[in-house]
Amino acid sequence: MRIADRISGRIVEKYGKDILAVYVCGSTSKNLDRPYSDLEFLVAVCDRADIAMKYYLYSGLIIQIEYCKSSKILDDAERFTDNWPWAADQYRNRIVLYERDRWFRRLDDSVARSDKTDSDRAIRKSFMMMTESMAVLRNATLTHDKIGVLSRGRVLAEDAARILLLLNRRYVTTTSWLWKIAFYLPSKPKDFKRLVEKMSGFVPTTEEEVVASSARLYKDMSDLVTRRGIKIERDQLWV
Repeated sequence: MRIADRISGRIVEKYGKDILAVYVCGSTSKNLDRPYSDLEFLVAVCDRADIAMKYYLYSGLIIQIEYCKSSKILDDAERFTDNWPWAADQYRNRIVLYERDRWFRRLDDSVARSDKTDSDRAIRKSFMMMTESMAVLRNATLTHDKIGVLSRGRVLAEDAARILLLLNRRYVTTTSWLWKIAFYLPSKPKDFKRLVEKMSGFVPTTEEEVVASSARLYKDMSDLVTRRGIKIERDQLWV
C-alpha cells in the first residue's frame, strides 16, 4: 500500500484535473493478496482524456494501472452481462486513494442499478457458449482427438461455473477462488463437484470419463436453466 499511495500521488500530479478517482481493486482491496499477487488500479478519467494502460514489474511486484473514461466505467458497472461474475468485483470492492466531485457515489448508483437488472439474457448467452464448447468436444470425439477432448472438458466445466454464478448472482472475489465459490453455490446440479473434477482432471480420469461427465453436466445445466424459465432453442429463424 505504500507503493499504491506513491503511484496515486504521481497519477494526480501528472494528469491533474483529468483524474476523477483512483482506487486499488482486485485481491489487495479485500486483503486476499498473497506474496506473488499483483497490484491492480482502476483510474477514472474525464471523457476527454485518453491515457494508455500501464502494466509493468517494479521491485518484483506486477503493477497494472488501467485508465478508463468515467462514462465507460459507470456504464460497465451498470450492465449485467455474461462477464459479470468476473467484472463485478472491481466495481464493488476497493481501497480509495483519490476522489473528486464525489465520483464514487456515482459508481455506487451504477452498481445498485446492476443489482436490479434481469439476468436471463446473460444466462442465455452463457449457455450458448457452453453449447458451442460441447459441440467442439463432440467433434473432437468423432475425430479421436484426445488432446481436444481433454482440454475442452476443462472449458466446459468453466462454462458451467459461469452459468451457475449468474444463476446464483454471485461474483468471483478473486480468480483463485473460482471453484471454492462454485462448488458451494446453493443452486447447482446434484453431482456438480464430482463431474467437474473428472472433466478438469482434478482427480485421475480417462478420456471416456471426460466425455461422459461433460455430457451429463451439459444435460444437468440445460435442465437447470430450463427450470429457471429461460428458453434456449428458438422455434423460428430470427434475424
